[in-house]
Amino acid sequence: MEKQNDHIEMFELLGGEQNVLAALKWGLENGFEIDKKIDITDLKIKNNSILLYYKTKIYNKLSVYSDFALIIGYVHGFLESDFKKKRIFNIGVNALCGNGHEIYIISPIESAKACAEGNAIYWLNNSLTNENFSIPKEAYLLVEGKSEIALFPKIFNSIGFNIDKFSVKLFPYSEHNLKTLLSVLHVKNDIFFLVCDRDKEKEIAMLEASGLLNNNYHILKNGELEDYVDSDALIEILKSFTPDIKITKEYINEKLLQGIGTSKVISKYYHENDIKNKPSKPIFAEKIGEYWVKKGVPMEFTEIMEKILNYIETQTVLFN
Repeated sequence: MEKQNDHIEMFELLGGEQNVLAALKWGLENGFEIDKKIDITDLKIKNNSILLYYKTKIYNKLSVYSDFALIIGYVHGFLESDFKKKRIFNIGVNALCGNGHEIYIISPIESAKACAEGNAIYWLNNSLTNENFSIPKEAYLLVEGKSEIALFPKIFNSIGFNIDKFSVKLFPYSEHNLKTLLSVLHVKNDIFFLVCDRDKEKEIAMLEASGLLNNNYHILKNGELEDYVDSDALIEILKSFTPDIKITKEYINEKLLQGIGTSKVISKYYHENDIKNKPSKPIFAEKIGEYWVKKGVPMEFTEIMEKILNYIETQTVLFN
C-alpha cells in the first residue's frame, strides 16, 4: 500500500495513538483497500516499533510471508509521514499459524518502504525473522479442466496468495490419464494436490489404495463447481452474459430436485429457449470466482485452499 495518506500526519489528523491504532486495525480487519481481511489479535507501539499480531489457519510459509508483505506495505503507507516525528523505527508482524507455529518478521522503516514499493528482495534481505525463508520446490494443483483453471487464481487472491508469483502450478488432469499422470509425479518426487468432482470418487479410492494418493486430494461434496452457486447467484451471473434472460428460481430449483446438475440446468434452459450466447464453462467459472470474492467464498473452498497450502508446506519441509 504505497503513499495513501499523501504526507498527512495521521497521529495529528486522528487525534493520537489510540485512534491511529484503532483506524489501522479496522482497515486491516475489514480489508480496506487491500484484497484480504487480517485477523488481528493485538496491535501496539512499543520500544520504538509498531507491532502487529494476527492469526492464520494456513501455515504455508509462502502464504505467511505474502501476508507480511501485505501488512507491512499497508502500515507503511498509512503512517509514512509519522515515523520520524513519532520515533517509530521498525514494523514487526507476528503470525500465529494454524499448526501452533509462530513466524515473525521485524523490518526497519527503510526495509518496510522497500516492501511497500514492491522491492521484496531488499525487504527480506534487510529484515529479521525467526527462521530461514526459502522458496519451496514447485508444486502442482491438479484440477479437472479450464473452469477450475479460471476459478482458483481468483479465490486464492481473495486470501492474499498469488499463485502466479510463487511455485504453485495449475494443471488440468482431464486432458490426461489420471493414473499415468500421478505415477509420473510420484517418480519425479513432485509435490501435488488434487481437487476433483464427486463423480471421481471410485477412481480416487482405487488410486489411494494403489498408493498414488495419500491425504493430498479433495473431492467436491456438492458434485461440481457450478453446484456451489445458489439460484439467486446463478441468475445474477447469467444476467451478466444474457441481460434479458427470463430464467427463474422456480425453474432452477425444479430441475435440481430432479437430480439435474447445475451446469446441465443452464444448458437445458438455453437450448429450450434457443438462446445462442450461452457462456462457456471457463468464462462462467471466472464470473463465479468474481461473485465469490465479492460475496464470500464458500466454506468448503476456503478449507480446500487451506488444505492445499498446508499440504504443500509439510511436503516442502520434507524435501528441504
